[in-house]
Amino acid sequence: MKPSGCALGGVAVALLTACSTPAAPIDADAESRVLVKLVHPSSDPVAIAREVARVAGVPARYVASTSTQWHALALGCGAPRACEAALARLRADRALVEAVQGDERRRIVTP
Repeated sequence: MKPSGCALGGVAVALLTACSTPAAPIDADAESRVLVKLVHPSSDPVAIAREVARVAGVPARYVASTSTQWHALALGCGAPRACEAALARLRADRALVEAVQGDERRRIVTP
């Protein structure tokens, strides 16, 4: 049986709707934002987040950059001790990062 154009259109709309549905909100309490200065400059946010996550041992979400060396990321470490351990692992990997610090910049909250 040959699928009708109407049926295929309905499937396409369903797929597009599923893809455009926003992801579940990220729990700010489960994240720790950090600034990382890379040893080797990079402008590839996917590769940076992947490498930081690998070294830190927790999920990492790329947030922004201020240069090709300094990048802001959110680490999904949850509890304070887990975040401290993740930061210690990052600081210990001198081949990847030159510096790691907590992102203490003020966030603007819009109503």
